[in-house]
Amino acid sequence: MVTLKKKAKIIIAAALFVGVAAAGYLIEKFEKDAFVVETVAQDDAVSYVSEGNAEEEGKININAAGVTELVKLDGIGEALSERIINYREENGPFVTVEEIMKVPGISESKFEAIKDHICAK
Repeated sequence: MVTLKKKAKIIIAAALFVGVAAAGYLIEKFEKDAFVVETVAQDDAVSYVSEGNAEEEGKININAAGVTELVKLDGIGEALSERIINYREENGPFVTVEEIMKVPGISESKFEAIKDHICAK
C-alpha cells in the first residue's frame, strides 16, 4: 500500500479539481456550440420556408442590396445606388418594388427596365 504525504494529497486533489473543472467547461462550451449550430440550422430552415418564393430567387433585394449589387441593374450606377440606399435608410424598407420610383433619378422607364430583376422582401 502506498502512503502519501499531506502535500502530495493536496496536489492530487488540486489536479483532480482542475481536471473536473476543465472537463465541465469543455462540456458546457461544446453543448453551447451544438445548440448554436442547431438554432442556426432551424432559423435558416424557417427563413427558407418563409422567403423561399421561387419567383424572387435570383432577384436583387432592394431592401438589403449594397452598391455592388445595385450597380448590376441596367441603368443603375454608383451614384443612383447610393441614393437608393440613402432613401431606404431615411424612409425605411421598400414595401413594394414600385416604391423605388420615389428615389430621385428612378423614372418609370428606368423602373420598367429593372422591375423583373428586383424584389422588396
